[in-house]
Amino acid sequence: MRLTQISTVLVILAAPALASAQIRSPGQHEHYNAELEPHLLLEWDAPATNCVDTGLGVGFRAAIPFLDNGPVPTINNNMAIGFGIDYAHYSANYCGFIFPGVVPQTSVNVWDFPVVVQWNFFFTSHISVFGEPGLYVQHWSWNYPTNIACPNGAFCNSFSVSDTTVQPMIAGGARFLFTNNVSAMVRLGWPYISAGVGIWL
Repeated sequence: MRLTQISTVLVILAAPALASAQIRSPGQHEHYNAELEPHLLLEWDAPATNCVDTGLGVGFRAAIPFLDNGPVPTINNNMAIGFGIDYAHYSANYCGFIFPGVVPQTSVNVWDFPVVVQWNFFFTSHISVFGEPGLYVQHWSWNYPTNIACPNGAFCNSFSVSDTTVQPMIAGGARFLFTNNVSAMVRLGWPYISAGVGIWL
């Protein structure tokens, strides 16, 4: 019994050292040709309006390593080019409608097309973190509903506006491997958080 307890304590004490050894062992990670990542996402800053707070959506990312060991040659890291598509839908009462007492539902649809450099750091055989600086093309549309009854008895015409912009982005995240090629992935950027599954090919 005492031997088991001592062994458990030694494993706990050795865990940080094992992690340190992994990050300090260049190239000691699972090698892959591409990573595919379907995910769910939550956004909290709709374009062009302050009247809707959060949007829910789905997305997909792909990352292709182009530097398998580096750019820091003394640690366990690599770099990949990442790209994908994210979609989020916002729906809320439009607080700035011109007619008092008339509060129709408005919606915002946002499409993002990111292109990033993904820098991975492999701390253990199961845990890695990454940073993702890059750019994204964003297309959004903001729509009022049709046939809203106005106070004068008429109907208000529908109205919509859209725009496409290119913006810088930066995100960071973590990867938790279940097997040699399947992981859970979490990413935090601005203005969104995503959670999904990573598959190494």
